[in-house]
Order: sequence, then structure tokens, then C-alpha cells
Amino acid sequence: MRIPFLIDPGLIEAAITRRTKAIIPVHLYGQPADMNPILDVARGHGLKVIEDAAQAHGARYKRQPTGSLGDAAGWSFYPTKNLGAFGDAGAVTTDDAALTERVRVLRNYGSRTKYSNEIKGFNSRLDPMQAGFLRVKLRHLDAWNTRRKHLVDTYLRMLADAPDLPLPQVPSWAEPAWHLFVVRHRRRDALQQHLAEAGVGTLIHYPVPPHLSEAYADAGFGPGAFPIAEEMARTVLSLPIGPHLDGSDAEVGARAVHHFLVG
Repeated sequence: MRIPFLIDPGLIEAAITRRTKAIIPVHLYGQPADMNPILDVARGHGLKVIEDAAQAHGARYKRQPTGSLGDAAGWSFYPTKNLGAFGDAGAVTTDDAALTERVRVLRNYGSRTKYSNEIKGFNSRLDPMQAGFLRVKLRHLDAWNTRRKHLVDTYLRMLADAPDLPLPQVPSWAEPAWHLFVVRHRRRDALQQHLAEAGVGTLIHYPVPPHLSEAYADAGFGPGAFPIAEEMARTVLSLPIGPHLDGSDAEVGARAVHHFLVG
């Protein structure tokens, strides 16, 4: 079973208010969002589109790289990402000259020259050492993403007939970066325990929907407010993936999943 991957422009339209300034599509797990409907709605309302490309290094939408589709994109280079530094790091990419200058000022205490602060800014400058690591690792990104795809091909082949286990779907227009390989099961916690006992490490991305976290309690959303998000949080499980693994590792994981599902 595959998880459908659809965008309803009507839902986006319904969410827009007078206060809306931008739409932020998320290329979650390295799967590109369906950008054309989002861009159409944004242009119709005069809104900016800011891509969350934190997990999508090297992914493509209709042959165009993620991060080049909207007005700007935010990237994470946390060590676990497809392109990761040796510490916290990130970047903004854009072809808008005015926005580029704005970001440069914001990242440096709101200052163009030392001790002259034009606006309230931040200390968000990328450390030169981290940039050096990233520059070297960037040369290997495509090869590492290819290794990830080989693992995914193994998972999809071996789990295609697994009962009650929705798998990721790859639309014809998408070339995922496969930052994560996420399946779903109604007995997720028991499946995770079974895999741990078989020596297969897994993670849950993400166990608490934002609207149920303490940080957003003041928004007033309780359980049941966003049932799809809550269902995902109860059922998603990330299987092992990364360029350090090979096909045999994926086979071990897939067999362990099958053993749990069918015995």
C-alpha cells in the first residue's frame, strides 16, 4: 500500500487570511512538495513562497532542484542531514537581490558595518570551518543520495506486499532525496520494539504534532483538532537509511518487518 501524495489548492486558498504574507511548503522526508499548485495560489494572492528544504538536499521537482522553486529556501546542514556539517549550520538561498541583502543584514546583528545596527537582527553567521566541511562534502552529495535510493528500492521491493503497511509513494514528477524512509502501522510501537529486538534501529519522526505541544498550547487546539496529523504521529516509523548502509542492511530490516507482520 502506498501513501497518496496530493495537494488540494482549495485547502490552501481556504487557509489564506489578510495576515498571510507567505506560504511555506515543506519538502518533508526529502520528498518534494507539489509546487505548481502552491505557486499558482501564491501568485494569485501576491504571496511569497518560502521552501522548507531542510531535508531535501539534491531532490528535484519536475527536474528542477528543490530550493530553486519559490522566492527563497531555508536549508539545514545539521550533521544528520543528507548534506551535513560537523555542527549546527544552515543557509538561505534566493535569486532576489533585495531579499539577499536583507538576510545578510539580519544574520549579522542587523548590521552592515560593525557597531552600526540598522534593525534588530541575529547572530546567525555560518562558521567558516563548517562552510569548508560542507564545500568538500557537497561534491559527494549525488553519490550519497544514489546510495540512499538503492536502499529505498530494496525496501519498496521487499515490502510491496506487506499487509497494513502504507509505504511512501513517489509521484512521476518527483525525485526524492530520501532523507528518511517512513512507513506506517497501526501497531507502530510494537513494531518498533520487535525491530529493536532484531537489532534494527528505528526512529519516530515525529511523535508529537505541533498543535499538541506545550509551546503552542496558547493556540487552543486540543486532541482531534487535526486528526490526520495525530494519526500520522501515532503510526509513522522511520526505517534505517543513509549512505553508510548497503542493500544487505535494508534486506535485514525488511525481513524483520515481514516477520512482525506475517510471522
